[in-house]
Amino acid sequence: MTISFRYKAVKRPNGGIVKSPSIPITLIGKDSLDTVALLDSGADISAIPRSLAESLGVNLNGEVSNTYGIGGKARSIESKEKILVQKGHERYEFDLPLKVILDEYDFPVLLGRHGFFDKFVITFDQENEKVLLKRMTRTG
Repeated sequence: MTISFRYKAVKRPNGGIVKSPSIPITLIGKDSLDTVALLDSGADISAIPRSLAESLGVNLNGEVSNTYGIGGKARSIESKEKILVQKGHERYEFDLPLKVILDEYDFPVLLGRHGFFDKFVITFDQENEKVLLKRMTRTG
């Protein structure tokens, strides 16, 4: 089954508003948190800011390494948290590998290719401002 989400209006730092392929998700750690996440086809792995990780009760005592992205270099730790994507009667819950960005950056949850994109066939319908997710079924 395919689930469809409308693009979400996002305020940019310059005050402008753009619509982006973002979807509502629930992150489940020691606590749960409903949020909106940006589907980021340019990201190798998913990422969350430290403030969100603290709200979830994520253990931040892991090995610190450098992560590189469009914002440059940032300190991070690796984690794995449960994610829930649902709409109507469709419900998908799985472990999501991610990086917790320890430096003070204000950014939305980013859903990257490893651990998220590899679970779905994802269609970006820019003209109609929709994103479609179809859960992959593996055979063999």
